[in-house]
Amino acid sequence: MKKLVMLLFVLTSSITYSQNVTLPQTSQKSTITQRLGLSDVTITYHSPSIRGRKVFGGIVPYGKIWRAGANDNTTIHFTHDAKVEGKKIAAGTYGLYIMPKEDKAIVLFSKFYKSWGTNPPAEKDLALMVTVNYETIPSQEWLSYDFTDRGGKSTMAGLQWEKTRIPFKIEFDVTKIVIDNFRQELKGIAGFGWRGHMTAARYCAQNNTNLEEAMVWIEKSIASSKGFSNLAVKATLLAKKGNIAEAEKVMDEAVPTGNPRQINSYGYSLLGMNKIKEAIKVFKYNVENHPKDPNIWGYMDSLGEGYLKDGNKKMALKYYKLAKKKAPENEQAYLDGVIAKIK
Repeated sequence: MKKLVMLLFVLTSSITYSQNVTLPQTSQKSTITQRLGLSDVTITYHSPSIRGRKVFGGIVPYGKIWRAGANDNTTIHFTHDAKVEGKKIAAGTYGLYIMPKEDKAIVLFSKFYKSWGTNPPAEKDLALMVTVNYETIPSQEWLSYDFTDRGGKSTMAGLQWEKTRIPFKIEFDVTKIVIDNFRQELKGIAGFGWRGHMTAARYCAQNNTNLEEAMVWIEKSIASSKGFSNLAVKATLLAKKGNIAEAEKVMDEAVPTGNPRQINSYGYSLLGMNKIKEAIKVFKYNVENHPKDPNIWGYMDSLGEGYLKDGNKKMALKYYKLAKKKAPENEQAYLDGVIAKIK
């Protein structure tokens, strides 16, 4: 009988160790990704549950390196060079570990991300180590990660479990990454035609950076197909560089190439800069040169607003009345109110 039991044990053991099928895991695998600009942060982990146990200071002891999840190594991937809590870390995939202490936590990034989760990294294996404070949260049965405070260039990643959140700040140099990407893409299909170079130059103008190269890009766009959009970007770049007179000349060239909406928008940008006389000139050009446009009443309204800001109530009243004659029924009450205030 004993021999039979031993034989059955050997047989079942060999079957167990030789099996090659996938079984479900108690702590399910999860992945969360957050994009910042053109960059992604991805955390892959297995999510255990509390099941009535004490977590921090219990099944996750203080003072010991923990795999920050269950089963396999928890990993974090950065598509571009980044900063974690203000410290630089290169693009790539890292094993993510945490050493909880009673009053704070140490987050560790290992160069080796294929290690078994219970094999903690040695100091020489670490790419980065940062210390962070705990946050208290409502009780959470399952371990999870999330991204909060998502801005244009930074976010707070965090492990959440039990009543504790362990957050760490991630940042990318988004502007540099975007511009480096422009340089790559403009060597390809985006570099043919006028839009790609214009879009890249406009981004630089809006962020007040890389202005010299942006000027090269906008000249290529204009050489391909000159129009209001790329001329306006060139004017903006010139103004950023202090060449105001030259910028104004470029916009004088741009206005006749623009559609009524573009011209009207430019007029309002001049009003915003308190260049009222110049805005009136642009609004007037729009009204006189697009009399059959279905939105002509709106452009007359803009001209009336320009004159009103200039203190010329007579001319303002004239164009608001003309606007009322052309305006749709749902705009009549608004124009009546403006006219009544002027009178």
